[in-house]
Amino acid sequence: MPKLDKYKGIIFDLDGTLVNSMVAHAHAWEQTCQKFGIPYDKEWLDQLGGMPSRKVTQEILKRYDLTLDAQQITSDKIANFEAIEHKGDVIPETYALLQQQYQLKKIGIGTGAQAKHARAILKTTDIPSMIRTIVTSDDVENHKPNPDTFLKVASQLELEPSDCVVFEDTIIGQHAATSAGMDCYMVENGQITKFVPAS
Repeated sequence: MPKLDKYKGIIFDLDGTLVNSMVAHAHAWEQTCQKFGIPYDKEWLDQLGGMPSRKVTQEILKRYDLTLDAQQITSDKIANFEAIEHKGDVIPETYALLQQQYQLKKIGIGTGAQAKHARAILKTTDIPSMIRTIVTSDDVENHKPNPDTFLKVASQLELEPSDCVVFEDTIIGQHAATSAGMDCYMVENGQITKFVPAS
């Protein structure tokens, strides 16, 4: 179990950290790639978790040197994701930690998802009742791996970055956390695994 005594705040990523919504995202991307004749590499796309869909589209076009319409691809992926009724279940280990800590510490969520998608993912859970704030890709200019998302959560929780610890499932998110001056616990396949200090 993570040692959390020294922190005043906990910041969770959403997709793949608190809720297993990465499966829905992967399915949506698979449909879009098929439609546009783009190679579908699930492992590579998983590593881009935490980035907004429009940024992922840019990475795809760059990787495969494609001149397709980025807006069309992004819109198609978003429509596919929105059409998926059940976005995912809570991840038991991090959800249990949230339940255990929310009355002891200030809790926030920092996600690369758009606000409406974050709401859609959260609406089938009781997570919103346990958190004080959520920062989405709509709220910051520079997304993960930049530190802005997590710095904004800390600011809204009225805490110094060094008083916060982040739980993340992607390397992009880990870089965002440590760049923000925050320690980070990695969540891999639903398990809290390694601890990554801020410096």
